[in-house]
Amino acid sequence: MKKLSKEEIIESVRKLKGETLLWLIVLYEGLLFVPALMKGIKGDGENVSYFGYHYFEFFLILALGTIVFYWAAAYLLKGNQKIVLYAAILLTWGVFMEFLLLFPNDKELNSGFILRKILLLLAAYGSAGAAGFLFFKIRKFREDGFSFLMGCLSVFLYILLIFFGVGPGGQANPEAKTNLPFPIIGSIPVTEILKVIFLMVLVCLLCKQRRSKEEKRGRLLLSAVYTAINMLGMLAINEMGSLLIVLLVYIAFIVVYMQEIKYSVIVIMTGALTIVLGVLIGNLMIGNINRKISAGDLMTSFYDKEVSSASGYHGSRGTIEDFRPSLTEFLQDRKEEGKKRTVTQKELEKITESAQGTALDKSQKQAVAAMFEDSKEIGYAEMEEYVKERKNQSMKIVMGYLFVDQEDKEDFLDRYYFAKVYNYYAYSSDANFLEKFYVPKFGKVKTRFYCWTHPEWDNGDSGYQNYRARVGVRDGGLFGKDSAEVSTVPNADSDMIFVAISEMFGNICPVLLLLLFFLLFWEGKKIALSTKHEYNSGMVFGISFMIWIQAIFMTASNYGMFPIFGMPIPFISNGGASKCVTMAMIGIMVVMSAVEMEEIPVEEDHSKDRMLIFSRYYIIAPLRKLAEGMKETYKKKMRDRKRRRR
Repeated sequence: MKKLSKEEIIESVRKLKGETLLWLIVLYEGLLFVPALMKGIKGDGENVSYFGYHYFEFFLILALGTIVFYWAAAYLLKGNQKIVLYAAILLTWGVFMEFLLLFPNDKELNSGFILRKILLLLAAYGSAGAAGFLFFKIRKFREDGFSFLMGCLSVFLYILLIFFGVGPGGQANPEAKTNLPFPIIGSIPVTEILKVIFLMVLVCLLCKQRRSKEEKRGRLLLSAVYTAINMLGMLAINEMGSLLIVLLVYIAFIVVYMQEIKYSVIVIMTGALTIVLGVLIGNLMIGNINRKISAGDLMTSFYDKEVSSASGYHGSRGTIEDFRPSLTEFLQDRKEEGKKRTVTQKELEKITESAQGTALDKSQKQAVAAMFEDSKEIGYAEMEEYVKERKNQSMKIVMGYLFVDQEDKEDFLDRYYFAKVYNYYAYSSDANFLEKFYVPKFGKVKTRFYCWTHPEWDNGDSGYQNYRARVGVRDGGLFGKDSAEVSTVPNADSDMIFVAISEMFGNICPVLLLLLFFLLFWEGKKIALSTKHEYNSGMVFGISFMIWIQAIFMTASNYGMFPIFGMPIPFISNGGASKCVTMAMIGIMVVMSAVEMEEIPVEEDHSKDRMLIFSRYYIIAPLRKLAEGMKETYKKKMRDRKRRRR
């Protein structure tokens, strides 16, 4: 870092006047004041309040932060300024959406909200400066000893999360232990920090030059073990989205930096096999539970047991009415298949008593008797009509009728997925350790995939977010709704913020923001390919790839092209810790792009163009082998022809 004299500082500030792109970005940040005024309205009639003008207070901090950050990158570090500008626009949109979606409709709370958000914004800029300064000054970050300490720290954090972790917002949540609670300051999300630590350790292990084959293989093995530890940790705290990000980042590093086709293929195949094996094990466990679970346990899980860790009807907020369409459809299919299973009144009474585990009360006996007014025996057809007409006790009686038959029970549970059944079994039944550990986690993923592939499923609860996301994207159109109302989609400020942006400002806005994420990744890729130092290259590539791939997956899930992941979108989603971590990574990228970093001699000095190396291993070498194979085949055919002629 060049130490500027007073005259040089004054001169550099004067030069800022000629930075047209910088001032266009600052102007853009200011122009968001217009939509803030238009959308910054809460309530109606006499209770209407206008808060859009408060955006001006945030704009002052955003503009000042952009200018200072740009000046440091351009004149102090001689680094990449485009990274700063792309990050500034994305951060501005994150602050802007937080302001619109979360601004309290209470004048007494306004000042506290504004002060808190401004302090978090200052902390984000401070994180960028602090992280950049530390990576510039401290060389121990790239040493193996430091990476070992960071690896131990990540394992320690996973242990803390497993035993003491809480969900987002600091609330107890067995489904996701992403935060660590602290007195006074509240809970802090640790998963974003864990991903950064994983990246730092991975870069130290894989981005080292002048390696012997033995050392290279040893580092590859260590990186595989450390990646597996992180994946198991993410699985233990139920962070499936972050688990996928960790796996993809590792595969990307192996492909780009190990530059060995054999290793790359092995890693990719292992990753794919891990996913397939995880799905296979989960489905086998689910199938085993479908066979083992009794009718009594099923009735208990649906009617009498509150399983807070389950989602959907099959979860704590659902009602039995969410179950009726599935039951009706199954009975209708059984009838159309021509299957017959009739029961008498006494048999049905015994079945219902057995299923619910208690004797029938007066109303239940009357309900059963009413079913046999026109016939001595009834089957699937009568049961279907009984459920359709919503007669008294219809659901409980028909469910008992189905669940006492092993074939009907298994067929029904195999066809429809009810997470509550399996969470109940895992937490409240005689499940083994593996089932208690894995079934709820697999159930969380399967529920999201099931709701994604069945959009109509359980719109009252676990499918509601998918349903509202589709409605929001549709209603937003190209340029957004005309009304001043903010989005009402669940988690509009975090997981589903792109849906909220689409609904309020049109589908064109998320597309443009995604383009900015791509441009940020592109700048990172250019720096990674051109830098002389393998460590710098790895850090820049890893950061830009992690931000880009997370934005891609979350955009896809917001638009219904992929199941909901439940991760924050970098820069955009609500959360001070997430913004601080993301801005810290941007600070590191800017420092790694600085000219002075290239001029400091380090042991990993590497003068070859990385793009040429990449092309040689993954394009030229395979083509050469293909050409040689074709040449040998041609020669063999020619020799065979000559022999035949003789």
